[in-house]
Amino acid sequence: MKKIRFISMMALVIMALCSCTNTEYQKAIPANATLVMKVDVQSIADKADFKNSKYKMLLDAAIASSVKGEDLKVVKEYMNDPQKMGFDLSTPLYIFLVGEETVGMTLKTGDEADLKEFLDMLNKQGMASKISEKDGLTTGTLVDEISFAYDKNTFLLLASMENKGASKAATMAKELMTMKESDSFASTEAFSRMNAEDQDVSLYMNGKLSKAALKDALEAVMPSSVDMKDMDALMSLNFEDGQATLKAKVWGTNDQGKAMIEEAEKNVGKIEGKYLDRVADNALIWVGMNVKGEWMLDKIKNNKSLKESLFMLERAIDIEQMLMSVDGDMAVEFQIDDIVEQDNPEYIVYANLKNSDFLADVDDWMETMKEYEMSMVKNGENQYELTTDEATYFWGVQDKDLFLSSENASRKGNGLNPLLEKKSDIKNSKVYIYVNLAKIPFKEMAQKDRDMAAVADVLDKLKSIVLKSETTDEGMLVVELKDKDENFLKQLLK
Repeated sequence: MKKIRFISMMALVIMALCSCTNTEYQKAIPANATLVMKVDVQSIADKADFKNSKYKMLLDAAIASSVKGEDLKVVKEYMNDPQKMGFDLSTPLYIFLVGEETVGMTLKTGDEADLKEFLDMLNKQGMASKISEKDGLTTGTLVDEISFAYDKNTFLLLASMENKGASKAATMAKELMTMKESDSFASTEAFSRMNAEDQDVSLYMNGKLSKAALKDALEAVMPSSVDMKDMDALMSLNFEDGQATLKAKVWGTNDQGKAMIEEAEKNVGKIEGKYLDRVADNALIWVGMNVKGEWMLDKIKNNKSLKESLFMLERAIDIEQMLMSVDGDMAVEFQIDDIVEQDNPEYIVYANLKNSDFLADVDDWMETMKEYEMSMVKNGENQYELTTDEATYFWGVQDKDLFLSSENASRKGNGLNPLLEKKSDIKNSKVYIYVNLAKIPFKEMAQKDRDMAAVADVLDKLKSIVLKSETTDEGMLVVELKDKDENFLKQLLK
């Protein structure tokens, strides 16, 4: 972990202090990189006001405790004027991954004399060694295991996660510094997509990358129908006044991946907003989509946990038959009155049906469920109350609208939920998820939960989270602030 901490420290120093603009600099990044991150550090530094934040003080303290003797004065000079380290900080910062075991960081070389003095200082501090020069390429090692190489254009750091991987990283560093441009990341479709528009952070990820955390992060903003192993993806993060926006775009890398996107595009339509007027004031989370039931059921069956949930429901009702009848808008609403005291939210599901033929089998369901100690009674025309040993549920059909709710869920909207302000945005989406963070009393919760105390002030500044997808191959997550006029990043770092 020492090598990763060192790379992270250097990246943080540069991101905190430098002035950068977007360029196409990426000379030492190979075309087969499984992940590439490009950071517009100038934009981030300006928006965060890092120099006046509490995190700048923490960084100063960390450096002061790490540097020995008179060199501390030199390091402080570097902090005040990072150009003196010998890097051309008018270029963006790139961090990349090769395979799953080699991580790198690239910067553009500035003044080579200044860079040599910087490395000499690190050598004196015991942080750099084995520095040598041959054929215009200077190489060496940082903190024993991180390889570096630089010439008049490029400075490269490379570290291997494998045991005894230092020699492999050193060899790879030389190869990357001398490879042809046609073998570099600049020759790829992903590079073109990454530079199509300016963002604070852009992240390319190869679909074959199996690191769970990265895979989960992407799937959080993409429809569940997309299988990432057949896709490449580009994510971007931008900090704006009033909100932070995370975008994700995927594209098929083979015929199977392309066909999967086309299939989903045909079966997931634009939300009509049919159930928006029913949203209750106490709705904490609202999920909406427009979908064909047969296609959705097939996707659910491929998910182990959802399939098990279906099996449990089918002891009482033929949920598969119900789902196959869905064609159009679906909405799931989670309601809560007192999030501090209430253990579980109430919920209600709405769905538009192409037919309600399954109602003809309800009497048979009533008889079958007795075997599982359940009961169901009729409350009106096509209206039912289902009782199990754990809870009571209500469901029914009216004018081809299906509803299923927990016992105390409200089915009456009063037009006060802030979600209703987003009607036009919702109707332009295929999938839409809204979380009303303003309804959550984070500071009150922090009084009962010490783990939340550290982040309660930050969370209390947030208004909502919106996750939406206008097309099947794109997703967007927007985190909104209560203060629309304050930059998101600056607010969080105060």
